[in-house]
Amino acid sequence: MVLLHSADGADWQSPPKGTSLKTLSEAEEQGFIQIRGEFQKRQFCLTKLGIDHVERDKRRLEARRL
Repeated sequence: MVLLHSADGADWQSPPKGTSLKTLSEAEEQGFIQIRGEFQKRQFCLTKLGIDHVERDKRRLEARRL
């Protein structure tokens, strides 16, 4: 979830420092992100499913604050 919330829009970007390959792979398997590149040049972008999931989660968190 931290990976998805750290995304700055849906453009290709580097994962946050300390993000493991396992985390990226799991998010890709679930359909939330796409991955390109290898090793230090790895990048990810949110898929439509990932964007929708982040938006729903942000609304849920906001509702909990009220």
